[in-house]
Amino acid sequence: MGRIGGSAAARLAGFGAASVLVFTAAWTAGGAVGALSGPVPGTAGDPGGGIGGGIGGEIGDDGVLSAGLATGDAALPGGVLSTVAGYTLSPVRPTYPWREPTEVAFTVTGSDGAPVTRFDNPADGAPVMDVAVLRRDVAGYTRLRAVLGPDGVWRAPVRFPGQGVWHLYAAFTPTGGPRLDLGADLHVPGTYGAFTFPSEDRAGLCGGSDQQVRLDGALVPGGESRLFATVGRDGGGVTDLEPLDGGAFGRLTAVRQGDLARFEIRPEITGAAAGDRAGPGVAFAGSVPAPGSYRLFLDYRSGGALRSCEFTLPTAPRS
Repeated sequence: MGRIGGSAAARLAGFGAASVLVFTAAWTAGGAVGALSGPVPGTAGDPGGGIGGGIGGEIGDDGVLSAGLATGDAALPGGVLSTVAGYTLSPVRPTYPWREPTEVAFTVTGSDGAPVTRFDNPADGAPVMDVAVLRRDVAGYTRLRAVLGPDGVWRAPVRFPGQGVWHLYAAFTPTGGPRLDLGADLHVPGTYGAFTFPSEDRAGLCGGSDQQVRLDGALVPGGESRLFATVGRDGGGVTDLEPLDGGAFGRLTAVRQGDLARFEIRPEITGAAAGDRAGPGVAFAGSVPAPGSYRLFLDYRSGGALRSCEFTLPTAPRS
């Protein structure tokens, strides 16, 4: 990545601020709804600017969610606040280049302001630091692999495929602390055009591959939701699904449109050995707290390749 001279950097910073204002106005005027499947067309201003398809509690006067309400509630919104229970997610820098290899760097600090360096391993096999980015029009959800450096900074390689405001998620359990999912915005300056999605989208090609995935079931606000992903190819079922970390045959995340709160939808089968295979169906269970429209992001492995799919489900009335 080449260096940017002083005047060019100043212009870029100014453009970034302007693009943030344009983005915020567009998002407020009418949020995006629906899902992406496969390649996404570019923005109106730049045909190459598009993106490919692939938590209740009381908040105090200081804006910090109390520690006692930060855990033990599956409906607690994840990724909405940057500070919860005295822990703060802080990106090292706010702006990132478009389409260029770069890395997201951030710290998690405690109430003393020092970087936290001790974290617990989740029992479900999820990474110690579960990191993802998502553009604020609910497009381009991407999980990242973050590594903690000796300086207390987490770093994850990424290439942002679209310009605009992106949201960084980081879920973790500090040793001796509660399970948390924090969020912060990042900025990729440039021409921005928000995508509009259908209000419901349950099926499509996965990551531009020859495999089709259908998502059945209903999101029931405030209740237990069961969802079933079925993977097919050429009219038949795919039965070579390989386990991910933790022995699950898929990972499914729901993101609420509007505030970008994310909710993990748990796989019903975990602990599979590396040589085990499954398919064509994968079952999930979870909960979302309120009515609305949710984007869902599925990761699974087949034929040695990690594949990602995107869906949109509205909530169903409780029975």
